[in-house]
Amino acid sequence: MNLIILFSNAGLADWRFRASLGAVLFCAICGCEARYAGSDGSASLEVWAVRTDEERPVAGVEVRALLSSGKELVSRYTGPDGQARWEYAEGDLVVRIEDPEGRYYPQERVVRNPRKPVFFKMREGVSSTLEIRSAGRLPGPGGGVGEGGGRSPSSGSAAPKTGPTLAIQAQVEAWPLDGAVIRSATGPDGRVTLAPLPLGDVKLLVSAEGHVRTVLDFTLTSSENALGRIVLQPGGATLKGSFQAGEPPTDFSFRFRGVSVKVAASADGSFEITGLPAGRGTLICLRERRELFRLPVDVRGRVLDLGEIDPELVAFRQ
Repeated sequence: MNLIILFSNAGLADWRFRASLGAVLFCAICGCEARYAGSDGSASLEVWAVRTDEERPVAGVEVRALLSSGKELVSRYTGPDGQARWEYAEGDLVVRIEDPEGRYYPQERVVRNPRKPVFFKMREGVSSTLEIRSAGRLPGPGGGVGEGGGRSPSSGSAAPKTGPTLAIQAQVEAWPLDGAVIRSATGPDGRVTLAPLPLGDVKLLVSAEGHVRTVLDFTLTSSENALGRIVLQPGGATLKGSFQAGEPPTDFSFRFRGVSVKVAASADGSFEITGLPAGRGTLICLRERRELFRLPVDVRGRVLDLGEIDPELVAFRQ
């Protein structure tokens, strides 16, 4: 007797997806390379997006591939099988995946070997709202005041807010422990909504012209999180200098308190980073995302000029 098994269209599609997903997971674990090799030695970079809770494909999310220089190489959207694919020969890539509908929080990953499939598990995100104000007076010792939900600002203890405050336009960066950095800006009323973000701990970096950059820690616990009001203090230190070597730098980054501020290097290798709070941090010199050196810096005063940085005095990396 022949046993006939009937599949519905949905069941067959699900079976095919699970078979493909199994092959991808096998390749990701065992290290096999992607198929579809071209005659020039290139291969298809495969990026897969699935829901974490159901392991079902997520269609319609944008996959962006960035070169080491930061230039966008390609942008694709995942198909019904949750896959996006394109031809690429060699070199490191930064792959970022975002949901245009805002359901899932963005993720980012450095891909060293584009011939291996890249697998993203998509998780639904939450939103956070806050208001940014300016104290409109001389800066206190901490550089910022946080009011409302979340923990105390990591920038240190600040003097209590006194007197009226003003709405201010500012740039806000969310640095979650899980997921990619999200950037946004306040409106004329000083309010901003950040979404989608993952649940859990997140650092916020708030920057505004003429004010101290302020870092605060929050824990997101619900689908909608009201983080209250953040008051920025006018002022901030300026860190500047220059670096001359065989390879001219393209960017400088100053890392402090779990976040970083990145600026482009001038043609002569000089840089200037404004609005820094007092304290210790690390200056990182980059050439197209590749680290040239890092230097511990203790920011003090209004202006700290490092002058011309000698490559022999820092941990220079070829």
